[in-house]
Amino acid sequence: MKVFKRIAWIGLSVLVWTIFVGLGFINGFLLRGITSSDTSEAFIEVSTEEIENEVEGSLAMVLIEDGEVSQDFFYSIDQPVNGNTVFPVASVSKWVTSFGIMKLVEQGKVDLDKPIDDYLTRWHLPESDFDNRKVTVRRLLSHSAGLVDDLGYEGFARGEKVQTIEESLTKASDSPYAEGVARVGVEPDTEYLYSGAGYTILQLLIEEISGQSFQDYMTEAVFEPLRMNNSTFVLADKPNLQLAQLYKEDGTLTEPRTFTALAAASLFTSTADLSKFLIANLTDNPVLRRETILQMSKPETFINKIGVYGLGPHLYSQNDAQSNIIGHDGSGGTIVINTAARVNIKSNNGIIALTMGNPSVASEIADEWLFWEAGIADFVVMQRNIPFLIKLLVVGYLVILAVSISIIRKVKSES
Repeated sequence: MKVFKRIAWIGLSVLVWTIFVGLGFINGFLLRGITSSDTSEAFIEVSTEEIENEVEGSLAMVLIEDGEVSQDFFYSIDQPVNGNTVFPVASVSKWVTSFGIMKLVEQGKVDLDKPIDDYLTRWHLPESDFDNRKVTVRRLLSHSAGLVDDLGYEGFARGEKVQTIEESLTKASDSPYAEGVARVGVEPDTEYLYSGAGYTILQLLIEEISGQSFQDYMTEAVFEPLRMNNSTFVLADKPNLQLAQLYKEDGTLTEPRTFTALAAASLFTSTADLSKFLIANLTDNPVLRRETILQMSKPETFINKIGVYGLGPHLYSQNDAQSNIIGHDGSGGTIVINTAARVNIKSNNGIIALTMGNPSVASEIADEWLFWEAGIADFVVMQRNIPFLIKLLVVGYLVILAVSISIIRKVKSES
């Protein structure tokens, strides 16, 4: 009986320790950040230590503290990059586009909850098994309109015919791995379905309402007021910009692509300009009122009751009441791109990481910043901590074993 009790005690101790470490992993209280220092200098130093082994092209990185740029870091294997070097930022384009849409909302020209088809004349949603009138501007902005295109635009190479917006919405020819048809395939406002076509529809909306090209409207409504002088959705309109070298998967240099889906995927910008955009999210600015930005930052779409998307920005706080971190990431198709821009509108701190030649390092750095800034652990942080937690488990088991042996010997000696 005594032997059984001892085995049961050891087993219970092991179980309790395993559960404790498991909860510490899931809830984050046992996870370690990449640095214990709270200075931006330390974060930059640690997060970029291995950059030469990971980035085969270039990296531009900026930290924002208290609403101002505090630190930056630039790296390149060939042509140098700096704060004014222009990178294609892929889906970060969507967040910037949302400023243009919400400007029309502030002006009373667009109603967030009016059916999108009521605004369009050049193209309409195809018939579906669902009520297309539930596809509103609000739901397009928040990826909850039920569109099942799964786009993913890759753009067009030099010499290829570039589709019109209407042609692209009917069947995007620069999306080889998706259906590429802008159609409603799920009941609107029932689930989060990331949609590139949704933002192409919003691009068409801007042109229909403003009477301008999307490029001209965004330049006048967003770029010029925020003094984002090195930003454009159409690279040909600003041929003198200092463009970062672009790489294919095999590491060879390539040329920029041309997009029909400007709003979803075609923004070219620099860390200096993108910093101005992030800072604009922290206060009243020449484009949008503060109350509008706060409205955009509230959850509109959920996964398992966690808010994941607002009216333009992705939401990263995972329902944490102490932070309100918004932003967007982007990645490329035929060009190896990874970009990340995030800002905490409660603390006024943010990060921008733009990489060419690596498909994931910008998002990984931004995920590390998320934990460093607010203690919110994403996959990258959890994965990095696995060896430490395994070591913690083993040490705990050894301590339990040592204590158990000590107790058993003491009991035996006393008897």
